[in-house]
Amino acid sequence: MAGQAAKKMTDEELVAQVKNEFDAAMGAPGGTIAAERALALDYYMQKLFGDETEGESKIVTSDVEDAVDGMMPSLLRIFCTPDNLVSFDPVGEEDVKAAAQESDYVSYIFFKENPAFIILFTWLIDALVMKNGIVKAYPDESEEVSQESYKNLTEMQLQQLLMDDELEAVEMDERAIAAPGPDGVTMMEVRLYNVTFRRVKAYACIRVANVPPDEYRISSDAKSLDPASARFVGHEREVTRSELLAMGLDKAKVMSLPAVSAVKTDSPEASARKDQSDDTQETSTDPSQELVCVQEAYLKVDYDGDGRSELRRVLKSGDILLENDICDRQPFHVITPQPLPHKHFGRATAEKVMPVQRVTSELVRLTHNNLYRTGRPSHGVWEQGIGENTLDDLLTDRIGSIKRFARPMNESYAPFTVPFTAASSFQMLEYWAKTARDRTGVSSDSQALSPDALKNIQVGVMSRVLDIAQAKIEMVARICAETGVKSLFLHLHELAQKFQNQKSIVQLRGEWVPVNPSEWRTRRNVTVSIGLGLASREQKLLHLEAVWGKQMALLEKGGANGVVTAENVYNTAVEIAKNGGLTGPSKYFTRAQMLGVPTSEQEALQRQQQQLQAREQQLDAQRQANERAKIELRAREQMFEMRTKIAKLELEAKDQRDKSEQAMRDDRIELEKLRNQLTELELKYGQDVPGAKV
Repeated sequence: MAGQAAKKMTDEELVAQVKNEFDAAMGAPGGTIAAERALALDYYMQKLFGDETEGESKIVTSDVEDAVDGMMPSLLRIFCTPDNLVSFDPVGEEDVKAAAQESDYVSYIFFKENPAFIILFTWLIDALVMKNGIVKAYPDESEEVSQESYKNLTEMQLQQLLMDDELEAVEMDERAIAAPGPDGVTMMEVRLYNVTFRRVKAYACIRVANVPPDEYRISSDAKSLDPASARFVGHEREVTRSELLAMGLDKAKVMSLPAVSAVKTDSPEASARKDQSDDTQETSTDPSQELVCVQEAYLKVDYDGDGRSELRRVLKSGDILLENDICDRQPFHVITPQPLPHKHFGRATAEKVMPVQRVTSELVRLTHNNLYRTGRPSHGVWEQGIGENTLDDLLTDRIGSIKRFARPMNESYAPFTVPFTAASSFQMLEYWAKTARDRTGVSSDSQALSPDALKNIQVGVMSRVLDIAQAKIEMVARICAETGVKSLFLHLHELAQKFQNQKSIVQLRGEWVPVNPSEWRTRRNVTVSIGLGLASREQKLLHLEAVWGKQMALLEKGGANGVVTAENVYNTAVEIAKNGGLTGPSKYFTRAQMLGVPTSEQEALQRQQQQLQAREQQLDAQRQANERAKIELRAREQMFEMRTKIAKLELEAKDQRDKSEQAMRDDRIELEKLRNQLTELELKYGQDVPGAKV
């Protein structure tokens, strides 16, 4: 009601709202979008249309697959270029180096710490076939658990292992043995340990993962490709109980979640992805491997009752709330080959070619059926001319077989001749093939130019031919780059800045450099420099060679008053190397020694680099000295412990010897006293007493 005071939502109310959002979202099973995506996937997989006639041709042409697979090599070549895919724009002259390093490090996160090729391949295939391709970026703070076993550890070795915070003793067996002491003679007791440790290693990294389109949900208010503008974005998936425990969820709550039914109904898209190899039954009886359906929602909701909506991440399974936290953004990034204005879901390349595949399949089927009927016509027979074996003979299609009739053949039999009309289908097939080329830009003709043919084509003509052939593919690449790819790399930059707060040493552009993302500034602008397809590389090479020729001509004239410098020539050489796909242009060209004409800026840069190298060598030497000092200190500590233990053992042995000698002296004194007493008795009584001194 209007004017009613807002109140804090209960967990039950939040779970109910999330459920309603998932049920009403676009992309849910049973909806129009899900049905269209499933149909497109059927076409891509060349599945039957469902209206085939038994006994006739059932061939399905591969127009959709050919169009998609024809675009993929160019698109992957464009995006699989970590050296120049993304560049963060500096905000000032002093920020140029920092922005360049951040660009390199974010590319390092995507291309080195994640399976970038598989991610890009799946991302693009989903977009080309199923309207939108979706990926998800998130910080992964999982734990890696392993077991280690050690045998015959001394007490000192055991204590050293127990000092490792990652190790936890789960099983220990202790026994005592007799071993020679320090003197090599005296035996002493030594305790040995057999221990099994569990190592729990926590690691933090930034993950990028593909999201199957049938698991992705978004509210109907989304009016652009960017999901950040929507009220609700969700991810519904099946995970094992073990995976939920690895996420840090309470074990009792996880084990109480309802398992996915063994007899379940797949979504249309999931069914379309399956073939005969996927028709298997679940065989695992391990409770930890039971599948649980979880729904992860990012929705704008006034949970705390302050009248303002906040973005919250809610994780639930069934009616059980697992997590509920405020978050600053949703993690999904979406691409499509053809965005539609004011709509979230675009148009897939497959949808442009599906009508072509339907028509060409029918034309090829008719062609095959005509060939079948022409080569194997039907038979007309006169009943009076049929003998006992006539029908069996006619149904036998063996070469050179005998046909037997009761009457003359010209009276009893006539074949039903079918005219050959298949040749007229080829013109229609060519027309529809041209239609598919015009709609997608995929043409094998323009991609099959040999080097000899290229030599005989004028530069301008060749450029126009290649431009026309590649224009639509490059348009798809540019759309993807300016939408999902750009937002993904900005998100990776943000995640690195928030969750990687320690300095690390990584190899960027062939050099080991320290990187500390927590010191970065927030980036708002980014330039996506998409790579070039084969045709565009050839075209760019022509321009670079023309520039190189002009530069050489001007240098021969003394640089034309500074119009061309060694730095300009070096930059051109670097671009030529990059255009050829060569990594590390410094292997082929050196900036400072270019043409033997170093500039003052280059000399200053050389001096600065030399100073930096000298400083790095000093730091390396200092670090090595510190490491050696640590090792020596650790060795001295261990030697001190061993010497202390040996001294203790020697002291105990000496005490034992001293006690033994004192006891012997006491015995001799007692014996002497007895002898003196015997002597006194002998003298007193005048009798010989054995043992007396007289």
